[in-house]
Formats: sequence, structure tokens, C-alpha cells
Amino acid sequence: MKRIIPFLIMLLFILPLQSQEQESEAEETYQNVYTEIALEDFETNEYTDNNVRFIKTRDQAGGAQIRDQFPAPFNNSKKYLGIKVNGKSGDTFQIFPAKPIEIKKYAQSISVWVYGKNFAGDLTLIVQDAADKTHRLNMGKTNFLGWKKITVNLPKGVKQQDAYLEQEKSLRILHIQYKPANRTIHPIWHYFYIDDITATVRDKYKDSQSDDW
Repeated sequence: MKRIIPFLIMLLFILPLQSQEQESEAEETYQNVYTEIALEDFETNEYTDNNVRFIKTRDQAGGAQIRDQFPAPFNNSKKYLGIKVNGKSGDTFQIFPAKPIEIKKYAQSISVWVYGKNFAGDLTLIVQDAADKTHRLNMGKTNFLGWKKITVNLPKGVKQQDAYLEQEKSLRILHIQYKPANRTIHPIWHYFYIDDITATVRDKYKDSQSDDW
């Protein structure tokens, strides 16, 4: 009995250490598998009012402009995109990328830096998967102040793996959608800003088996 007690005491110290080591190894494996890649940093692409599209019913208006004052505190950013829209609840504004944004690897999540100015509005990311199906990913509201990194996880329903491993297909970001939420009689101006769009990705499964037999 005297010999068993010291052994049990040793187990109490060893087991937690082993558990911490396993968690550390799992976290290290995760970090090695997934990496964050840049999709659009707004440093070189040109954006104009034509990148903002909407249905004009009366006083609706919208515009886009690259700015260089107070960018997001990420990746040594120098430029970012300013968005202004004149609208109210029921209106929809679409911000289209200057160039197609494709994710050829398997994406776990997509992140966008957003500067809110406490306006009532909803942001949605519109993506097209490997099966050419369109999905709406809710990014939340813009009723906050300052820069905020908004991350949305891709649900299982978003198909990314190629139907046939030798036929590569990609995930595409079609546009960002903004819906004002102010219930005023007349539209009001909303302002918000967008910086680095990134994705957390890993390599897709590759077919290493030869069919030449």
C-alpha cells in the first residue's frame, strides 16, 4: 500500500503534463496545416463608384474610393477602400471586387477588416462554390466604432473539394453586400471602410493514384 501511494501521486503530475503536450502538438499540427493568405489588400487595384451597384428608386446613391489615412492595423497596410451609400431599410448595395477573387485551396474561413462608424447596417459576403452554387455568409452589423476584423467560417454546405480530383475548381468571392437598417422616411448617408480580405486555407486533397494500368 505504501508503494502504491507514491505511484498515484506521480500519475497526478504526469497525466496533466501529457495532456498539455498533446494539446500543444494538436495546435502545432493545426498551424502547420492551415495558413492565412491575402486575397485583396487594396494596395494596387483601382476602385471607383462603378464598383458599387444598387437599384436606384429615388434618392439612393453610392460610391467607392481608395483611401490612405488610418488603414487597418494589419500587415503594414497603407491603403484601404472607403464606401459611402445613401439608403434606408429595404435597399441593397453590392460592392464588387476590382478583379475576380478566387480561392484555389480549401478555405476554412474568410476574414475582412471593417471600419464601422456606428451606422445601422448589415454586411453579407456572397460566394460561389465549386459546384457553382451561390451562398450568403453573414458578417454581422456595422454598428461599432473603429477597425474590427470580422471572420466567417464556411459551412459544410459550401462545396470546395473538386467532384473529380483531377478537375480543379475554385471558391469565388462575388461581392460584399450592404443593407442599411435605418427606418427613416428618406435615405441617409452611411459610411464604412474595408481593408485586407484574407482566408485561412489548407491544401486540397490530391489524387496520387495512377489510373494507367
